[in-house]
Amino acid sequence: MAETINLPNLTPRPSSTEIDARSISTAPATDSRPVSSFTTDNEQQYNPVDVLPPVDGGRRAWLFLIGATSIEILVWGLPFSIGILHNYWTNTLFKGYGEGTITLAATLQTGLLYMIAGLFGPVITALPRWQKTMQVFGLVAASVSMIASAFATKPWHLVITIGCFYPLSGACYLPCATLLFEWFHGRRGMASGIMYAGTGVGGTIFPFVMSGLINGVGYKAAMISIGIGYLILGSIALIPIQRRIPLSRYDQSSSGAAGGVRRRQKIDWSFMKRHAMLMGTLTILMTSLGNFIPSLWLPSYADELHLSNPSGTALIALMNAASVPGNALLGYLSDRLPLYAVVVVSCVGSAASCAFLWGFGKHEAELVVFVIIFGGLGLSFSALWSKIISIISRDDPVAPALVFSMFTFVRGVGNISSGPVSDALLKISSLKGVTGGYGVHNYGVLLIYTAVTILSGGAAGLMLRGR
Repeated sequence: MAETINLPNLTPRPSSTEIDARSISTAPATDSRPVSSFTTDNEQQYNPVDVLPPVDGGRRAWLFLIGATSIEILVWGLPFSIGILHNYWTNTLFKGYGEGTITLAATLQTGLLYMIAGLFGPVITALPRWQKTMQVFGLVAASVSMIASAFATKPWHLVITIGCFYPLSGACYLPCATLLFEWFHGRRGMASGIMYAGTGVGGTIFPFVMSGLINGVGYKAAMISIGIGYLILGSIALIPIQRRIPLSRYDQSSSGAAGGVRRRQKIDWSFMKRHAMLMGTLTILMTSLGNFIPSLWLPSYADELHLSNPSGTALIALMNAASVPGNALLGYLSDRLPLYAVVVVSCVGSAASCAFLWGFGKHEAELVVFVIIFGGLGLSFSALWSKIISIISRDDPVAPALVFSMFTFVRGVGNISSGPVSDALLKISSLKGVTGGYGVHNYGVLLIYTAVTILSGGAAGLMLRGR
């Protein structure tokens, strides 16, 4: 027998037109508020009647993810292919001099990119309405830096253009990573994996684009073309990068005062005292000290062995290509397994591949296997950031952007350090002449350093608890 269910009497919600009419009819004849206190249709206001776009799906969420992934491809594609330009600058453009300065420019590009992205985090948090303006500024700065590098006649010119100006693109990138927390929740690991896979896509495409253009039209025309294309594609990708939760311009006082008070969101810094914050920071710092070394030195290593099939360019492209499914895989696993377990898999796998496959690899086959494993597990580590940040931030809506900014700054410190440290380690010849890659032109100590730092990051990651 069917059970009768009594529904409560629901009063239809008045339409927005009725609400406006009622407000007008009940308003006093003389309004003391200045005209500027009224909002216009062009201002993005929060209205409790409005319905927010759905989270974890829907047209706007997927368009945001497409745009954010495209920005990821552009901003990080060049830095993760910098080994190609580093090799060209060292062996062709400035052959025989300025090698240390060139290495500094290459590592500054990636390291400062992370650090500047981190510095823009608090700025965008304090001035959210300037977000799009800052993104456009970062995009233009990166485009100009590439065009300017085409006219470099001395190694220090690269430090200024590629090393210092290109990292301003961090202002373009950071909102893509932080607004992801608004658009995705249950599928955050998957969405992060897809977005961060853009780095691998860019790192796969850029080496062949750069090599093809340099060989076809020359270095100067190649960098100018890349800079112009970068600006055009980036401008299109920025269109769907929007907030899911609109900004509210004014808080009305509870006493009914006519004037509006600008809302200032208070920041709770208690997340800085959490154990997960310390362990997460230490994990990212240690892995960053080692994860960038293969991207920087593998092309030169391949040249030392006179490898041509595949060449250093192809190895870098293959390693970045492997990070595409690697990001998706690690993001997927982080949604389903304890975080510490996925961190350990990433760190142990990438460190072991460096120590054994690159360490004893002097032929194409071993190096191909190495770049596939390292790209899939090492370069993809950033796919785990969103889960680490979620554990630290908990339910605080402001903390994710700040934690992400701190993590990017720490990663930048590790990246910048890897340049001069690796340059110094390559001067130590204590393992020269031993078996495998350890005996090739002083690479032995560098390989040990890379594996140990990544393993140390995995050890810190063991202390990350939560899902």
